[in-house]
Amino acid sequence: MGITVEGNNTADPNTIIASSGLKVGDDITIPGDQTNNAIQNLWKFGIFEDVQIITEKKIDNGIFLKIIVKEYPRLEKFEIRGNDELSESDINKVITIVRGQTLKPQEVQKIITKIYDLYVDEGHLNASIKPLYFNFFDADTSDDEITITWQNRDDPDDFYETAYDLEKAVSINSVERIKRRTLVVLDIDEGEEVKVRSIVFNGNEAFDDDDLISEFEETKIKKWWKFWSSGNFKKEDYEKDKTLLTKFYQKNGYRDFVILKDSIYYSNDKKDLHIVIDVYEGPQYKVRNLVWEGNTVYGDNVLSTRLDFRKGDIFDYEKFNTNLHYNEKQTDVSSLYQDNGYLGFNLQAKEVKVAEDSVDIIITVNEGNRFKIGKVDIQGNDKTKDKVIRRELYTIPGNYFSRALILRSLQQLANLQYFNAEELYKSGFDYRPANDSTVNLIYKVQEKSSDYLNASVGYSGAFGFSGAIGFTLTNFSITEPFQMGGGQILNFNWQFGVGNFYRTFTLGFTEPWLMDTPTSVGFDLYDTRQRYVYDMRQSGISFRVGRRLTWPDDYFYIQGGFKFQYNNIIDGAGIYPEGLTRQYTLSTVLSRTDIDNPIFPSRGSKFALNLELSGGPILPGNVDYYKVELNTDWYKSLFNTNRIVLYNGLRLGYIHNLGDYRNINPFDFYYMGGSGMIIATVPLRGYEDRSLGVVSSGGNIIGSRVMFKNTLELRAALALEPIPIYLLAFAEAGNVYFDIKQTNLFDLKRSVGIGARILINPIGLIGFDYGYGFDRRSVDGKDPQWIFHFQFGQGL
Repeated sequence: MGITVEGNNTADPNTIIASSGLKVGDDITIPGDQTNNAIQNLWKFGIFEDVQIITEKKIDNGIFLKIIVKEYPRLEKFEIRGNDELSESDINKVITIVRGQTLKPQEVQKIITKIYDLYVDEGHLNASIKPLYFNFFDADTSDDEITITWQNRDDPDDFYETAYDLEKAVSINSVERIKRRTLVVLDIDEGEEVKVRSIVFNGNEAFDDDDLISEFEETKIKKWWKFWSSGNFKKEDYEKDKTLLTKFYQKNGYRDFVILKDSIYYSNDKKDLHIVIDVYEGPQYKVRNLVWEGNTVYGDNVLSTRLDFRKGDIFDYEKFNTNLHYNEKQTDVSSLYQDNGYLGFNLQAKEVKVAEDSVDIIITVNEGNRFKIGKVDIQGNDKTKDKVIRRELYTIPGNYFSRALILRSLQQLANLQYFNAEELYKSGFDYRPANDSTVNLIYKVQEKSSDYLNASVGYSGAFGFSGAIGFTLTNFSITEPFQMGGGQILNFNWQFGVGNFYRTFTLGFTEPWLMDTPTSVGFDLYDTRQRYVYDMRQSGISFRVGRRLTWPDDYFYIQGGFKFQYNNIIDGAGIYPEGLTRQYTLSTVLSRTDIDNPIFPSRGSKFALNLELSGGPILPGNVDYYKVELNTDWYKSLFNTNRIVLYNGLRLGYIHNLGDYRNINPFDFYYMGGSGMIIATVPLRGYEDRSLGVVSSGGNIIGSRVMFKNTLELRAALALEPIPIYLLAFAEAGNVYFDIKQTNLFDLKRSVGIGARILINPIGLIGFDYGYGFDRRSVDGKDPQWIFHFQFGQGL
């Protein structure tokens, strides 16, 4: 007996014979099990699209067999053509066949289906993808590359060329290898974009079609006047929108609501898409009775108050679930237990239909054991000392387990700015029960650079360039200055202006936890010289002490300060009396900060009330005034993401002289306009720096006593870690006034614009804004125009 192989291109014939299981000299029956098994063995290789075993010839008691195979072609590469809406890199991500792998039709079809799904997501439901198979035809070598010409396997008149790097492909072996492979061209016809032209509901009586369509977030009807809506249809988004529709009905008490069926059909030209959705609303259910079972720690009234449902209320399924398990304010039933040590608490709710439109709610509570905190471990702090972290934690060993205090601890750690805030909220906490009444806590932190070089540059048309050079070490340790990690703050700053208009030196130190208590102490030494309009120098020192409060809540903070300062008016320009004055100032700041992320806050608020008294009836010196400032910031995340945020900021300020107002140094008055880089200037984008102020008879700006400003920004973070980057659109209005009598909060200078920010450690913030000031003519007599504001080094 003999065995031969025919039809193989790349597979070794001896390997084929050995893999078939047939051997020369074996007794076989034809047809029989041996040949059938041989065919099955070769199929398992997955490289043949056809296998046959035939009798080539017979002699006496012997037989010669021929194994005829047809190999799948092997891939040389995929080429993409006809793609405009999708990039080649996006398409290549779904191509799973690599060079040299067999080209099975079913695998190619899977790839085509995945590419089509990508086009469907982009609204190109009419896209078609046709695979074209090309075999080697010719090769042409030039100076730096080899050009391969391929011939269409199904259309001999269709040729396709590809270029290869000469160094990698010109060798005989490489060319011979290419000859034995197949080039696949995916010929894409993207077709016309399909637009949703109508959405029709059948069976809805409680809400009209427009109400239901408005619940869809992504699937929108394309109208000529809706320039903001693409009208594209994406199946994945459509499925999400149907889920939103169900939630909408359940929120309004329709617990039996169901989408019976939905259909999608095209117009004749396949450019327009129409959606029809058949729904069953069912009755609107109301709560009749609320029954608690198994609760021993808290009474029915306490739990019902948390659940916030009363007899006759519409059964809002979404509200029911959030108030039962977890809501943003942490006033839910689960928080009541888990904030008081009941770590294993769980509950089961059952809704019982008792009438055509009423339900009884029966909630079975399993309170479990009450857990105390055992050990509190910290992981990942390679630089920051344990005590710096522990003093910010509200979870103390021996106290009862509390989910709320864990979240508050994570917030405190995020506000230190030493750690990756996103990772803290995502995976910065874990717990492990030690026994049936004790649980060990683990905080996991990821260190990041929090020190700043404080190099900054600003530019304005009125003042030219201005900037600062210095450093801020936010995690300094005075006892181990080269190791850091002590949580202290050391800063130095040199601020300057073009042409020696001004310069400032500042050296400061802050200990935020004196004697390991929430008491901060610090000081600043400074020296300032300004030569714009007038020539003045200021030198002084300030001390401050602050304390975290526990009432009204522990987000409040109070700080007191004392400042002694020399004011030397070298040239008063006819505005300020020349000579040396001494200034003694007491100040108090009451603040409250409750934000989730100090770099890019997405929720919470900040509040600060600053009171300042200089001289007057109780302090020495010859500079006499009092000053009041109020600053508020409010942040609200939008669209259920912490990367799109609405921000509102309010600034109020008032200074009143108790003696000769000319003794008050000009830095204590209010100026406005520009980016705020100019010293003692409130920013107002869309206007030149310091262009808003009170002008004396000599034409010199001497400052104002009253300041008001309101800012509204929509911020969108492109990235938060490791480098925060966000875009913004703003609208703001503000003004300064000579005194309280002339204050008119309806006379505000308005502006709008766009901008961007990027925070790079250790350099600091880099940002720009384009602002358009609507009321510029009333400020400096110039027509409104777009003004560029550059920032480098200021905080977010």
